[in-house]
Amino acid sequence: MKSSGHYLFHEEQNFRQNRIIGLSLAVMAGVIILEVYGLYQQLYLGKPWGDHPTSDATLLLVSIATIVVLCILILLFLTLTLITEVRDNGIYYKMPVLINRMREIRKEDIDHYFIGKYHPILDYGGWGIRIRPFSGRAYNVKGNQGMKIYLKNGRTILLGTQDPNGLVRAMHKLMNPSNL
Repeated sequence: MKSSGHYLFHEEQNFRQNRIIGLSLAVMAGVIILEVYGLYQQLYLGKPWGDHPTSDATLLLVSIATIVVLCILILLFLTLTLITEVRDNGIYYKMPVLINRMREIRKEDIDHYFIGKYHPILDYGGWGIRIRPFSGRAYNVKGNQGMKIYLKNGRTILLGTQDPNGLVRAMHKLMNPSNL
């Protein structure tokens, strides 16, 4: 994959939706507290936890695994970033941790595009990396603005943006080389 080219646009967005992060952290904290309580009750007090208690070793293993997974999810929430670049030869994007290498959409592969508002939950089921049979792929971390790219092969890709005006200018230059 050739990743050279003159930069027309660069944007880095972080997943900083305080309500969603707050709600997720509250749910995760509740689960962690419940797990710790179950461990305390069964391992320290010696009282079986739940209607169908499991062995101490299994409870410990499941609790540790649950807490590790939740901590990884919290870290993912706090570090999730979408990097979008428009260069004179195409569009590049990545979401470090999930997609570590820049992915390229070559200019020649673009049929047309639309930059504007969309409904993240209704159209794609939320934020992050979303794959929908009839809506295509979406890469977004916040907001409801994005660029939907219609490829010549019939696929669509949506890239979220917080700078639609800058993206409009860059895409105009990309698709109309005489404006470079």
